[in-house]
Amino acid sequence: MVVFVTGLPSSGKSTLARGVEVRLREVGLACARLDGDEVRDVLVPRPGYSEAERGAFYATLAGLAALLAGQGLVVVVAATANQRAYRERARERAPRFVEVWVDVSVAECRRRDTKGLFAAFRRGEVSSVPGEDAAYEPPLAPDVVARGGADEAAVERVIAAIQGPVAA
Repeated sequence: MVVFVTGLPSSGKSTLARGVEVRLREVGLACARLDGDEVRDVLVPRPGYSEAERGAFYATLAGLAALLAGQGLVVVVAATANQRAYRERARERAPRFVEVWVDVSVAECRRRDTKGLFAAFRRGEVSSVPGEDAAYEPPLAPDVVARGGADEAAVERVIAAIQGPVAA
């Protein structure tokens, strides 16, 4: 199965995904975590952020997640995937799919700015930042809503969704 953790930059997706990964291992489920930023860093050439490059990157990420899930792993993906279509592509390819939305306001993400992305946007160094000049389309019916990466109750709700019946 694929657990797709989505949200704005600096919302806590990676933190939540790591928490889910730890819990999965504690309950004895084989898993892999694919963090969007980490996957980008190993691809050659490194994907950019134009609409076409994002589309290709998220198609690759969906394919990797489906490949690993097909080998019996619970795959936890942490990626902004700012368009619903990106996440729907992942859903279509996955044997089972759980969508997790880390629902944090743009103002809070700007305050956190864990990777300096929002500051770089304000300085005019980057563009196409979801929550700034690029739209973020929140999930219409996520399986789990988290209020930030350190939302321990959300980790448990994700584990329950993984262990329970979830429509493909």
